[in-house]
Amino acid sequence: MTQPAVDGPRTDHAAGGVLGARLGLGLGLVVFVVMQVLGPPAGLDGKAWQVLSLLALMIVWWVSEAIPVAATALLPLGLLPLMGVVKPIEAAAPYADPIIFLFVGGFMIAVAIERSGLHRRIALGVLGRVGSSPAAIVGGFMLATTLLSMWISNTATALMMTPIAVAVCVAATDPGPERRKLMAACVLGVAYCASIGGLGTPVGSPTNLIGMRWLEANGVGLSFPQWMMMGVSAILVLVPLTWLLLTRVFYRLPRHLGDADAHEAIRAQGRSLGPMRAAEMRLVIIFLGVALAWMFREPLAKLPGLSGLTDMVIAIIGACLLFIVPAGKPEKPGEALLDWDSAERIPWGIAILFGGGLSMAAAMEATGVTLYIGSQIQGIGGLPLVAIILVIVASTVFASELASNVATLTAMLPVLSAIVSATGADPLIVGVSATFAASLGFMLPIATAANAIAYATGAPRQAEMLRIGFLLNVLGILVIATVVALIGPRLVGA
Repeated sequence: MTQPAVDGPRTDHAAGGVLGARLGLGLGLVVFVVMQVLGPPAGLDGKAWQVLSLLALMIVWWVSEAIPVAATALLPLGLLPLMGVVKPIEAAAPYADPIIFLFVGGFMIAVAIERSGLHRRIALGVLGRVGSSPAAIVGGFMLATTLLSMWISNTATALMMTPIAVAVCVAATDPGPERRKLMAACVLGVAYCASIGGLGTPVGSPTNLIGMRWLEANGVGLSFPQWMMMGVSAILVLVPLTWLLLTRVFYRLPRHLGDADAHEAIRAQGRSLGPMRAAEMRLVIIFLGVALAWMFREPLAKLPGLSGLTDMVIAIIGACLLFIVPAGKPEKPGEALLDWDSAERIPWGIAILFGGGLSMAAAMEATGVTLYIGSQIQGIGGLPLVAIILVIVASTVFASELASNVATLTAMLPVLSAIVSATGADPLIVGVSATFAASLGFMLPIATAANAIAYATGAPRQAEMLRIGFLLNVLGILVIATVVALIGPRLVGA
């Protein structure tokens, strides 16, 4: 997940060059000023309109990379209090959100693994089993990520799988364009499948639990197997489609890497590493401990003294252990598994990027912007059921690109209740449609934590994420609407 894995650092203006960045800088300011001059539409007050104006400015600057994306993400911290939208402490609080420190802890574990060379051993071991086909490598990581994400948090899954995927790509390819393409396909596959896999079970994503609570409040009791009938059906369609898009359409990966002896060369490199060193073994223990704690966090949190256990707490404890546990090097007896000089290499900018997105999401919720957006779809009562589902899913998917999936779904719940009341639609179909849709935001790095982790590797370019993500959003909308429309009525009648 660290920048050196990619051939060349990400430039500040990668999306459209210096000219595109300058145009984006001016366009963003023009959009902001014009929106302020025009004033808010009916139903929005001045503060809400200021938030939307700032959001439009940030989107233009993010897309054009007019200034570094992390610098753009600092704008809410300076402008929201200046515009009188929120107090400084309210604007700053999201930058210290627990998910930010979950990033930090996960990144530190990844850096320690890379520093020890364990990532290379894992990478070569995976390559030796999967083979040297780029499509097989991408597919293998996507499948593993999907299965994990059905049971543990999407963010934790992405944090576990991304550094391994990066290391495999480095081991499998020489520096150059082919490495970047393979790495981009791998890390995006991991990110997207972390979100898609979360659909599979009620515990796969926090939004699933929120949706189930709403269903219960509306008189619908959905069992674990019933949820899986819809969630797994969506997964079985979306994951292969995503794999095809990444490997055959957008990145057009070659059928093979290198010559016919590439597979044996990878095995030989693995054998050349020799037996596992003490530092690697201790890192394996810490890594597995963190992964298992993420997997079984809910039952662990029920034990005495562990009620405050969260994914962030687990990641930070694991990171702190890295500075305590000795590396076991006879030549450096006092050296720990990780030192601060190495820890400083983590991409701090991505934490700021996600913090900026969270700050804007909080401001949108506080000023009523999210509720206003949701209210615009309340007048769909006369449409057929499939059309209503499409509107709900599309609105939720694209709203989740700009706000957290939890905030998006929470803001949508009163709208869903109004739709059910106005149309007589079954709450199960309406609720599951919105719940699934809240997990599918594929375009922007700030849309999901998994997207941000993929972007932090430096492999996928922002323009690529926009193109691939938009098409996946459209496919996701169609797949979810179809699955819910076909399976939902069967569950209602069961």
